Amino acid sequence: MSVSRPIRLPAADFYLRPLPLNEFRGLDLLRIHGAKYPALQFRLNESHRFSHPEAPGGLLYLGEDRETCLWECFGEEILNTGSMINRAIWGSRQLSKITSPAVFKICDLTELTTRRLLALDLSALKHTELDVPQAWGLAIQGHPEKADGLRYLSRFTGRPCLALFERAGTAAKLKEIPLALLPDLDETEHFLVANAIALI
Repeated sequence: MSVSRPIRLPAADFYLRPLPLNEFRGLDLLRIHGAKYPALQFRLNESHRFSHPEAPGGLLYLGEDRETCLWECFGEEILNTGSMINRAIWGSRQLSKITSPAVFKICDLTELTTRRLLALDLSALKHTELDVPQAWGLAIQGHPEKADGLRYLSRFTGRPCLALFERAGTAAKLKEIPLALLPDLDETEHFLVANAIALI
């Protein structure tokens, strides 16, 4: 006998409730992106976890470590193809650092206390039907307290990631520092070998 649990979506009065926010100062994060494009691109992509089609602005997804960035970027392809990555796409991707001395108000969904106050569980954030986590992303992005973003756990590595919301003045607070193309990084070769991933 199968047992199903309720899918928890934002409450009807979500926008009337306080939104728990933490202050993060001095961002020093990473992003993998197409080498022909700037790292600082806020985008709305319906295949991304928190990017609701009706969101008021784009999101910028960042990782706190290189391995998590690689899994977040290529995880679906790796799992869908039996541990293979398209060689041309791999070669066209670049790792950049995103830094800022500014203070950002972040809804930290990696904290149990925050999730409890929001009546949110991890299964909703990692739900395979993206309309569930996207509903949470839209609710947090549209809340009157205007969070600068949300922090969440990678469903591949379990380590923290950050999704910044596109708001007036946010991009001006950020600085991108190009590091290298993926094939030129020793860590990426280790990633391929350690996970038995083939470039095709």
